[in-house]
Amino acid sequence: MEDIFGEPIYTYTSEQAADDGILFDIIQVNPEWAKGLFRYVTMNLMEHGYLTDDEVNIPNLMDLLIQSTIIIRDASNGFKDKPDTFYSGNIEMPSGRQQKVFISMNEYQKYTIMLPEDY
Repeated sequence: MEDIFGEPIYTYTSEQAADDGILFDIIQVNPEWAKGLFRYVTMNLMEHGYLTDDEVNIPNLMDLLIQSTIIIRDASNGFKDKPDTFYSGNIEMPSGRQQKVFISMNEYQKYTIMLPEDY
């Protein structure tokens, strides 16, 4: 991209966004999750039942990761197709309500799960 647009003027990393409280780094919960598909969830999404009194609701977070994995699996022909950088689909929130989520690849070649308004 530098060939087209030149050198970037400014970059804002996912790590900086986590430090600023915009993203939640899921490997804080379990370092083993660094081996998986996901690295971050937006705090906006986390506040919809995945955090309780500033504590992570681990069963709900694991459900979010499982539902997001299913979205990617179904869209990638059972993981047979080359991974895409963006997916979207519907999940069931902790409240029981259906919600569209976006799943976007970040600079770690892992995915960030977010609400559409967070994109």
